Amino acid sequence: MRAPGAVRSERARAVAGSTALLAVLLSACATMVPQRGQVVMRDVSFPLRDFRLPSGLRVVVEEDRRVPLVAVVAVVGSGSASDPTAREGVAHMVEHLSFRARHAGNSSVRTRLERLGGDSFDAFTSLDYTTYKALMPREALPALLKLEAQRLAAPLEGITEEVFTVEREVVRNELRQRNETGYIGETFHWALESVFPAGHPYARPLLGNHDSLSRITLADVRQFARKHYRPDNVTLVITGDVDLVAIETLLKESLPEAWHGEGPPLALSPRLPQQASEPPLASASRTLVTYEAPVAAPMLYLAWVLPGGFGEAGAVQDFVEANLSMELDHARMVDSDIQEIGTELVSGAHASLLLLRVRLYAAEDPQRSADAVLDQVYKLWFTEGDAGDVLARQFIFQQMQRNAVVGMALGSEDLLRRAVRRARLTHFTLDARAYGRTEAALAALNGSKVTDFAYRWLQRDRARIFLVMPGEKDVPALLSTPGIPPDEVDETVPQRPLPAALMSPAPVTTMHLSNGLEVLLAPRPGLPLVTVGIALRGGTMSGKRGVGMMADWVAYRQSRFEGSWSDYGLRGGLWYLPDHLRHQLAGAAGNVGNILAILSETRNSLGTTSEVMRYYKEQVVPLVDKAAGYPEVKAYLALARALYGEHFQAVWPTSAELEKASQADVEDWLAAAHSPSNAVVVIAGEFDVQQVMPLVHTYLGTWQGKGAVEPPPPPEPARPGTQPELLITARPEAAQGRVQIACRLPTATPEAAVRYELMASVLRERMWHRIRERMGATYGFYAGVSMSAGGAANLLLEDVVDLPQLGASMAAGREVLAAYALEGVSATELERARSRLLADHAVSLVTSADWVDALLKARVMGWSPEAVTQRPALLQAVTSAELQKEFAGCVERLVVGVIGDEGKARTAAQAAFSNAQPARK
Repeated sequence: MRAPGAVRSERARAVAGSTALLAVLLSACATMVPQRGQVVMRDVSFPLRDFRLPSGLRVVVEEDRRVPLVAVVAVVGSGSASDPTAREGVAHMVEHLSFRARHAGNSSVRTRLERLGGDSFDAFTSLDYTTYKALMPREALPALLKLEAQRLAAPLEGITEEVFTVEREVVRNELRQRNETGYIGETFHWALESVFPAGHPYARPLLGNHDSLSRITLADVRQFARKHYRPDNVTLVITGDVDLVAIETLLKESLPEAWHGEGPPLALSPRLPQQASEPPLASASRTLVTYEAPVAAPMLYLAWVLPGGFGEAGAVQDFVEANLSMELDHARMVDSDIQEIGTELVSGAHASLLLLRVRLYAAEDPQRSADAVLDQVYKLWFTEGDAGDVLARQFIFQQMQRNAVVGMALGSEDLLRRAVRRARLTHFTLDARAYGRTEAALAALNGSKVTDFAYRWLQRDRARIFLVMPGEKDVPALLSTPGIPPDEVDETVPQRPLPAALMSPAPVTTMHLSNGLEVLLAPRPGLPLVTVGIALRGGTMSGKRGVGMMADWVAYRQSRFEGSWSDYGLRGGLWYLPDHLRHQLAGAAGNVGNILAILSETRNSLGTTSEVMRYYKEQVVPLVDKAAGYPEVKAYLALARALYGEHFQAVWPTSAELEKASQADVEDWLAAAHSPSNAVVVIAGEFDVQQVMPLVHTYLGTWQGKGAVEPPPPPEPARPGTQPELLITARPEAAQGRVQIACRLPTATPEAAVRYELMASVLRERMWHRIRERMGATYGFYAGVSMSAGGAANLLLEDVVDLPQLGASMAAGREVLAAYALEGVSATELERARSRLLADHAVSLVTSADWVDALLKARVMGWSPEAVTQRPALLQAVTSAELQKEFAGCVERLVVGVIGDEGKARTAAQAAFSNAQPARK
């Protein structure tokens, strides 16, 4: 056993050096373009300190000084499987309440986290564990460690009966909408129930259900916290810009004495089964089970139960999940009712869940759609044929191998994501090196092992399938809750120096090629990865209506002379957005030349055929009008038209317009969009600018355009009105209402954009405290800004609330807006919002993909690259008077939308917006 505080260096090599699998050219010249199948990536080392404390607490500290940030992740080894019988949801309730705990007379944990590092923190409950995570500037580490230690040692300190009652209603609201699992309502519970037999701990509702939540008391959650929130059941991981020598003293200063302990390290019992056992599987239903939930479109789910997924044995599951997510899209060509397919692997100590989420247009024949997906799963793993087929399968496996290992390397570029994965693996395996060992196991997989796994666990008869249709039935009403005061919303915020992450932004080099193409180079030393993105101005709503959307469906790369993505393990996509097109690929830094070559060939060879055009016109186009009839889509379009008129923001092509789009229209549109003068390229990651410049000239310098895209006209100016425009979208018998309060904003510039972001930040904070923390009427309030090419911008305040509280929530929204318009934003609120956005900016540019996204967005808006690096200075320059002026204009242009029961929603909205008065702050 290694002594506490021992230093070790973990080798986190992303690609194994097997010649038969991946030829790793560690000494290749960067200007040379590797041949197919060669992934060029240097070794990476993450120095670690592994503390096994006398209390049983495990702390792993990983040094990664690419950016002056730190990620802190705590894993508590208890999740929904530990919930008491008939009290399902207790683990999740403790997670929620821990953010409202108050220690030593301080503000709530959530408020303290916000003041340390903006909104870059979260938590989630899973089957066997609860995870708390935060990503913050390195300067916040001492305060963050102390805060997390207090939360873990006393997660419910200061929680009163009133706070508990309100937060329980927040969780009940979470069951009605998209929750922390990413699923609508009880969908995730239905998935667990479909694969695990009744009575199994994993078959129970992860978040609880309305009955179990009603039975939970404050005494229940306190008893659960005492039993499970103890040091020997917790693993803490700190990753980032840390001093491995000084961290030991910091831990002693931050942890309560009982959580550090004295004497030798406490020996922990194994947390994983010592012998692998057959995971339980529920009996198959003879009919397709159908549920109703407030989903925007029909959702088909296919689920498999797999063995436990932690440790090196879980590498094959990661491999399967990574490749399914890339390959299942082929099922769309078999069944036209399939819009998109998502893949998720949920790992447990005793069993895991592989879940496919299939979004449908109309659910005309869901069994046919399920069969199309199952066929694709079968084709991916199962082989029958001669020796030639076996060789072909081996070649395909090697491509999948590259996809998986480079995908894991790209995932490790994200500090927080890597810290979460390391914390989970360390906690359950009791091995701080499990992260690197899992990577090595992934790279060492062979085709027979993966095929054996698929034959055993991914057979058709092991799949469990269910359908979720739009609708709401038998949803209990919320309990009445007492009003409680907000959490010190007027407390002053001390001025702090800017985080180091904001002081020295990475340099950006601009190249202007002779063909009119602009190329931005953003080198970032660190992990040997690179991301290349191309933005093409115009978007799907430019040109003849319907042609851009048709191109999104039918256009594909028709030449592969430079190889495919899988030849180099690349990840990326082609996105057709309303105001621009985006081509993006990421992979090993040594393959930057391959990435440029493939992107160049892609934009040169994009096209379609008459057969593909005919398929989409016959099979998909007829479903478009039905999809446009979903309440969420109707409400979005109605709101967009009220804000922008006939601007492209409010356009949804009809099936008739799509039918008129010809193959010639599509190819002319693609040629016009893919003009070098219409494009900007960003290359970010670990590379030498002088070595990449020749590659840019080679692959992008010969790009010649065949036309030009006419940019969309700017929207008409918004007209002030005496009363908000009211839009009601009917959803009969809905138990909740989705509220949208929006206003058009003046044309967005870099200076205006930060004002708009500050408006959204102060709105979100005040509405969060008022509607969620005081009333318990919602799972969360959203306030954000939408901006697009040409400067079109709008503010949106959005929430999903229980119908009895719909009027009060809308009235609160208008009152807060009116108060800011009449009285302005207080100095305290402004400084708090400014601090949050500065902290968020500091943690928003961690990966190469982050830099590509930020720079491309700026250029699509018509802003200079400096708009990204100068954002902190622009934020600091905004005054309260400027925000008051923006709010005053917003209040004169309000548009209010509600999705819900038409009669109740209209009555509540009219009452709220005819009687509301400004709220005095």
